[in-house]
Amino acid sequence: MKKLNKTTLHKLTNSNVGIPKKKKPTTVLRRLSMAWRPAGVNKASNNTHVFGNAKSSSSSSPTFQILAFETAKCMVRLVALYKSLSDDEFLQFQKSIMKSPGVATLNSDDETYLLGLACKDMLENLDQAAAIVSRLGKKCTDGELNKLDIAYHNMKQGIIDVRHLDFKSKHVGKIIEQMEKYASYTSMLYASLVDLEEMQISEKKMKKWKRNASRNINYFNEEISLRRKQVVHFRKISLWNQTYDKIVGLMAEIVCVIFVRICTIFGPFVPSLPCTTRNRHPIRRNYNSSPKSPEVRGSSFRISAITNTEKFITKSKNLEGNTGGNQMLIHSAPENTVGAAGLALRYANVIIMAETYFYSTTTMSKSAREYMFEMLPLNLKQTLRGKLKSHWCKDAEAREGQQGLAERWKVALEEILGWLAPMAHDTLQWQQERNLEQRSLDAKPTVLLLQTLHFSDLEKTEAAIVEILVGLSCIYRYENQMNKVGI
Repeated sequence: MKKLNKTTLHKLTNSNVGIPKKKKPTTVLRRLSMAWRPAGVNKASNNTHVFGNAKSSSSSSPTFQILAFETAKCMVRLVALYKSLSDDEFLQFQKSIMKSPGVATLNSDDETYLLGLACKDMLENLDQAAAIVSRLGKKCTDGELNKLDIAYHNMKQGIIDVRHLDFKSKHVGKIIEQMEKYASYTSMLYASLVDLEEMQISEKKMKKWKRNASRNINYFNEEISLRRKQVVHFRKISLWNQTYDKIVGLMAEIVCVIFVRICTIFGPFVPSLPCTTRNRHPIRRNYNSSPKSPEVRGSSFRISAITNTEKFITKSKNLEGNTGGNQMLIHSAPENTVGAAGLALRYANVIIMAETYFYSTTTMSKSAREYMFEMLPLNLKQTLRGKLKSHWCKDAEAREGQQGLAERWKVALEEILGWLAPMAHDTLQWQQERNLEQRSLDAKPTVLLLQTLHFSDLEKTEAAIVEILVGLSCIYRYENQMNKVGI
């Protein structure tokens, strides 16, 4: 899909957006107010909002407009995370993903370790989304939404009791449906803007041929007029025309719901998780990280208490630059892993290329084999050369059995690629999902880092890659000889 810059988007949507009338805080904001209230707050103060006076939300709230598209990406990210924490998805994760041959062979078969990796991956994903929602909250007129970063931090520290937020409630389900609709409409708006831009470029060209093709121009004018009406329509029903207070309120509540859900399903397996409590002071836990027990501590929102605004002012500056993606989980890979060596993406490409040639009906060319060989690091090239020389010597002693040897290699490679190739594909998909430019507005559950080659044992992975390339070489030599003799 063609990418539009901000200037083009402003030109294509050059019309005034109506400002909503003053209104009282929504039900969602009231619920959030209660959810974020510290457990130690006096009951007599129930009429006072923790994050400021409710009257502040009665002033006019601005609309998203150009930020609608980036907000939709964050919204889809939250919906995908929410769906990945459902009972069915979590059961599939435990029975299918964790016990898949590739993960068990190359990463680990330790259930506690893998659950710890999954938990930290989801928490970091939630941290990144919460940071974006917090930045959007600064544009809200509601005082509570201006301090989402403090609320999120204190929730993770156990200061705020949010256990009443029900992941499976109808209320939460309706919010998810709303968010999906807004994201879908915003995606349609973007597609309409792209089409409209292309049609406007064509319109300028067609004006030169107006005399020779009047009928075509009339038809084209009708089409471009219809497209402009579509843009206006989608702008009204998408995030473009929604207020910050309304949308940030929805997203903030889902952030809280997801956090409680993570603590609920991973709590029995990951004792180092932050927990919510009714005590005034947070429970202090030791967050010790090791290769078998990844760190699950939150990496942002370092605010000591909800009422300490002075510390918030001095430390909130670090929050602005912390939305590019947490690197704690990525850097926690042990030294003997593919990820620590920085070879996950390269090895994934080699494996997928080998899989393509293995299942291809055409013979692998010499240039393709040379290109694949050049993708390997130096140590793996040396290992591969030694293996190939050894097999060439053995094959020279038994030329009559080359057909049987090639068939045995095909069976062996099919078995190896059966568990190795899915991890390579997941590695590329994980990389694509984290790329802001390529991120789509699709709310399906995303790939976790433990499903990729990042935490794979380096020695085992390289041994499997060498085995695949040696097998492909033997199959290629046999097929090449058969072609020469005309069989």
